[in-house]
Amino acid sequence: MRNRLGVLALFVLVAAVWGAAVPVAAQQGPAGRVDVFVGQDAETGLTRLYFLDALSGLSTVVNVESGRYFALVGDYVIYEKARTGAIMRANARGMLEPHPFIRRSAGIEQIRWAASPDGGAIAWVEVSADGVSALFVAQADGSGLRQLPVSTPGAGKMLLPLALSNGMTQLVYDAAHPLESTPGAPFEVYEHVAAYRIEDERFVTLPGEPICPCAAAAAPDGRTVIRLEAAQGRGPFALRVWDVPTGAETLVPAPNLPYRLAGDLILNETGTLAAYSAATGNGPPYALIVVDAVGRRQRLARSSEEVRYRPLAFIDGDSTLMLTDEEAGGTFKLDLTTGELIRVSDKRYLGAIGLP
Repeated sequence: MRNRLGVLALFVLVAAVWGAAVPVAAQQGPAGRVDVFVGQDAETGLTRLYFLDALSGLSTVVNVESGRYFALVGDYVIYEKARTGAIMRANARGMLEPHPFIRRSAGIEQIRWAASPDGGAIAWVEVSADGVSALFVAQADGSGLRQLPVSTPGAGKMLLPLALSNGMTQLVYDAAHPLESTPGAPFEVYEHVAAYRIEDERFVTLPGEPICPCAAAAAPDGRTVIRLEAAQGRGPFALRVWDVPTGAETLVPAPNLPYRLAGDLILNETGTLAAYSAATGNGPPYALIVVDAVGRRQRLARSSEEVRYRPLAFIDGDSTLMLTDEEAGGTFKLDLTTGELIRVSDKRYLGAIGLP
């Protein structure tokens, strides 16, 4: 019964997010669509991937030992084993194997990646024991694999892919990311946001960069890049918006709110709305802030004394935020009009992929 209830809980979310904020490849038709969740088994503590077919109700559960950095690519989920550093992939057929073209070879200390929103391609960085970074991109099946001509940064820094656009046309990356994260820091931030146009092999200037150690994000088509902005990375935060093709930029003023740290920045598909998490310090209280990039205003969407909610996506015509509890997991929907918060699953929703 316990397993049946778990599947029913997943069904609530599937109905809630059908067709919203999922890779394009998964929207080709219901027959090819599988929703993907990650969570811990309550009895064993093992991390598991759940692949759920919303039509048949059938699900596949895959144990992913110490898995982290999950991303949807093509018809599979890529992740890293935290204990060994091995790069793995799993799919809805229950297949679990080493990734075929992203591997931690001898002398590689770190590998980090960013998948395109449609799941069609992936960008990743390999950082050697000597601190040298190499950036690569490829289609989901490994075709078109190439190294990008991006110079490795100085000592103590690495390249880090942030956002790969659909069609593998553009990569937004941090050109000077710290090799070691700051202990106790609640958010990952980026030192020097840059962009490279893969399709015509040229670098794009983002005026003002480097600005601050702050969050950044990009629209799925790569046209819009956004950046939180505050002196020394201490808020409240303004939001800078770049229109990449024209070079135009706008600044949304900082709100009169007491939050000094921020991250988890996301952008809707059209580049008109953004959301981010914020905190007064390295712990609670936490907040969710929504930004209207067109109206150039920010507002507090939710505050919490203890729970840090991380925005995942805008859904339901941008009227709702999909969230996860960063510590406890699970998935929630926040109605941006009424402020109502609904828990829809005890697992974290990753998105949807096609069947292999």
